[in-house]
Amino acid sequence: MSRQVHSKAATIALAALKLALIGIYLVGTNRLLAERVTHIGLTPGLLVFAGIWLVCLVSMLALAFHARTLTRVGWSIAFFLASTMTLSHALIASSHLGLSEFEQLLGLIGFAGNLVGFHDAELLQAAVWSLLGVVALNLPPVFPTPSWLPAPLAWPLRNPGLMQLLPVLAIAAILYLRGGEGSNGFPGQYNTAAFAFVLGAEKVLEPATPPRQDVALQHPGQQPFRHVVLVMDESVRGDYVDINVDDGVETGLRPLGPALFNFGIAASAANCSSTSNASVRYGVTRDSYQRDLDVNPSFWRYANRAGYRTIYIDAQRHGGKLHNFMDERERDEIDEFVQIDAAVPLERKDAEAGRMLNQMLKRAQPSFIYVNKVGCHFPYEGKYPADGKLYSPTMERTSFSNEVDPDVGSQPDASGSDGSEARWRQVNSYRNCVAWNTREFFRELLADVPLDDTLILYTADHGQNFHEDGGSGAQTHCTIGPAVAGEGRVPLVAITRHPTVAPQLRDAASGNHDKASHFNLYPTVLRAMGYGMPATVDGFEPDLFARLPRDKQHFLSTYFVRFGRPPVWNPIGKPEHLRDGLQRALAGEADVKEGTASGSR
Repeated sequence: MSRQVHSKAATIALAALKLALIGIYLVGTNRLLAERVTHIGLTPGLLVFAGIWLVCLVSMLALAFHARTLTRVGWSIAFFLASTMTLSHALIASSHLGLSEFEQLLGLIGFAGNLVGFHDAELLQAAVWSLLGVVALNLPPVFPTPSWLPAPLAWPLRNPGLMQLLPVLAIAAILYLRGGEGSNGFPGQYNTAAFAFVLGAEKVLEPATPPRQDVALQHPGQQPFRHVVLVMDESVRGDYVDINVDDGVETGLRPLGPALFNFGIAASAANCSSTSNASVRYGVTRDSYQRDLDVNPSFWRYANRAGYRTIYIDAQRHGGKLHNFMDERERDEIDEFVQIDAAVPLERKDAEAGRMLNQMLKRAQPSFIYVNKVGCHFPYEGKYPADGKLYSPTMERTSFSNEVDPDVGSQPDASGSDGSEARWRQVNSYRNCVAWNTREFFRELLADVPLDDTLILYTADHGQNFHEDGGSGAQTHCTIGPAVAGEGRVPLVAITRHPTVAPQLRDAASGNHDKASHFNLYPTVLRAMGYGMPATVDGFEPDLFARLPRDKQHFLSTYFVRFGRPPVWNPIGKPEHLRDGLQRALAGEADVKEGTASGSR
């Protein structure tokens, strides 16, 4: 009898331990739960919120104490992946992972390696907490379903795998009813499955996408320029560079003198690489950007119609990997698809892209060339040589590689840096990266290259958020919902010595300084190819030669919307406030100890 009592006591103790670990796991991986409850407040919505949580909890406990091992292990692995993803996002961005963020992350999965090195601490913490769930869910004891339960209750308990679909469907229903919102604060273990379900169902049920339209304009047969080039840099913030601010990072553009036409600080189309790049390639307009992305012809097709050889130089990826929403159909529209070899050191890839472009501009055959630079997406360290440092102190440089997504250290040194110094180090690493990759690119590109019949447009896909305003989190861009102005501030310049067009560009740059955006690039490229004024044709934004309004400098942070949810547009700031980014970052110098934080040039 005592042995039976002891065995029963041990089982109860193990069950209590298992329940405690599951509770710790749920609390530890859903860090923003209390914030969400506070936000809802004492309203009827709190009852709905608590009800969904109860369904999730009962479903998870039914799984945890069920005897079916394979079902437990399978779902616990799924929970591990889901909670690692949601907790990592919460730790990095200090915000909930919603449907839009999930969809955006799926589009950026090719760049997941960028997180390694830059957010090691957050990823490791999320993985450890999520691993606790795998252990807790698979610990003994397990119990058979009581035989005395009525069939309606016994069936879900006997099928715990299917029971996990109940909270998934409940959250999916809320997402549908709330226009893609409403999931904040629900267990991340079920949220990601609900996101996948909603996106999958939408893909199956949505009407077929209309076919892409044909080129809308007739080409007169004359080419104003032999070569038209659009250079898309990566993560270069417009109010951090020398052409726009005093003490800005040297870009190598100023020596161009009268061949440089600076449109000032422009607004990106979006604050994420994929959406900005695709928006430019397909010439989306503000009023119908999602439809335009689906049906507009790419600028490759316009270039082909105009008699240009189409060339794509991609310094970011290699081995034929596509990104920024480019697919095989679009790739087939490109005559010459070039990616920088993986053997080229990362810090030399932009220079190599500049050298290649230089040689292409010396060809006799007319060409339209689009360049995706490596630029300065995080991690910043590893993208410039150690002896190329202009600003210090910097983030810790533990290691770097020849890969596009290097494994590099991101944390300040072990001396106990405070928040001000950590931010200052991050900004210095970024400035070093921008200085090296822009200067080396333009040094190689502009060496003895003819510019009389060449037009080069230079911009970046988005800016960066260095939390100069004291905001929480470490997310530098791709914020969903309201975003800070720095994420959408990019440089925009034109380069040419064309005797006829140069004076026109000088007037345009003067009149449209600090007024332009990515939405003006596509029609400008078409005009440079010889097409008539696209601004006079319905369905086009005005080009850079038109008189641009000052109140159109907004970028999208909530890009893909559904179920009636509106997009989120963000201003990049009024002209008198555009150039405060670097000055605010420089102010951090006063917050760190003398001798370690002063930037050196």
